[in-house]
Amino acid sequence: MRVLIATTALCLLAACGSAPKKTPNAPQAAQAQERTALQQARAENRHFMNPALIEAFPAGIDPNYRPPARLAVLLPQTGSLAVAGTAIRDGILAGYYAETRSKPTIRFYNSQGSAEGANAAYQRALKDGAQMIIGLIGKEEVAAIAESASSIPVLALNRIEQPSNRMVLNFSLSPEREGELIAERLIGKGLLLTGVFFQGSDSNSRTLAAFEKRYQQAGGKLLFRAPAPQFGKDASGAPVNPALPESLPQAKAVLLLMPGDAAKPTRAALALNGAGGIPVFAGSDISNDGDAKTNAQLNGIEFLQMPWLTGQGNALGVYPAQLAKLPSARGGARLNAFGLDAWLISTRLQVWLGSPNTAINGATGSLHMEPDGRIERTLPWSVFQNGVPQPLNASQP
Repeated sequence: MRVLIATTALCLLAACGSAPKKTPNAPQAAQAQERTALQQARAENRHFMNPALIEAFPAGIDPNYRPPARLAVLLPQTGSLAVAGTAIRDGILAGYYAETRSKPTIRFYNSQGSAEGANAAYQRALKDGAQMIIGLIGKEEVAAIAESASSIPVLALNRIEQPSNRMVLNFSLSPEREGELIAERLIGKGLLLTGVFFQGSDSNSRTLAAFEKRYQQAGGKLLFRAPAPQFGKDASGAPVNPALPESLPQAKAVLLLMPGDAAKPTRAALALNGAGGIPVFAGSDISNDGDAKTNAQLNGIEFLQMPWLTGQGNALGVYPAQLAKLPSARGGARLNAFGLDAWLISTRLQVWLGSPNTAINGATGSLHMEPDGRIERTLPWSVFQNGVPQPLNASQP
């Protein structure tokens, strides 16, 4: 039951990841100008953030480590996002207690999952002398603070589509980023004709939209979007091979956006329809099923996965086994890693203010700061071998 609740909370959090949005009424020319400015800033390794972000932080002797003296964490402790808040809190504390250098005092506030609760928690944190805030994960919470924060840096744990506040950074496990990375993988391999099978969810819809946008920008063509195939039975009870899109034989790659239990029959349907030799790629949720015996049906599928879930290291030297006994780790491991990286970011701002393109080895991926304050992730690729996810060697094409 706890796993189900935690998984639901993760889905809910991901569904909030596109907020807050602005009404798309700006002229296209202005939007293009903004994109050009971001690209130029990225190329020149500079950022738009307020240089006073960490002026109040205690100076240290380590150029790669400068945390605030007083850190406030605003997370929902009640309401529908409380389970997600707990998992993130546990990740933050894992990073905090793993640190052996000088650490800030840390205080947690209940944001209640609402705009009112977020504002109240924010004001209390300011009154208590916080020098930095981590948190606010819900759509309404982030919207309440994203524009008004002005005196101390805020690391919002949700996607802000058009960041404009130079004191607010944002970090999220956004489905959009996953879609972009999958597109870049296929483009890099020269696979420019792709078919997509998906299982409907808000998260998968957003992943697919971002994938298609980036893929088409680079000259890729999406041949079809089809739901996960279903095996039926005829009148005698014999299984019936599902019909697949007619354009499938033209595909140079197939993308599966679905959990593992749906991907297995989809893989079987591809083989039965003569498409078993087409390279198959997938989103991160394909690895939700840990049954190695049945996962052998997924052998050879390449998919994105955060380092935390494949046993790869991170800059803090914290591993899942250290949190395994916590209730939040059962179903909330991704959010544990998310919290761990939130703590990491709060101590490394000095690095990014000097060089935003610098990559930091996080639990959720390789992290860097975009010019507008978004903390972007690059996820490593894994592949199923003998039913077990294995890191894909970076040297492999």
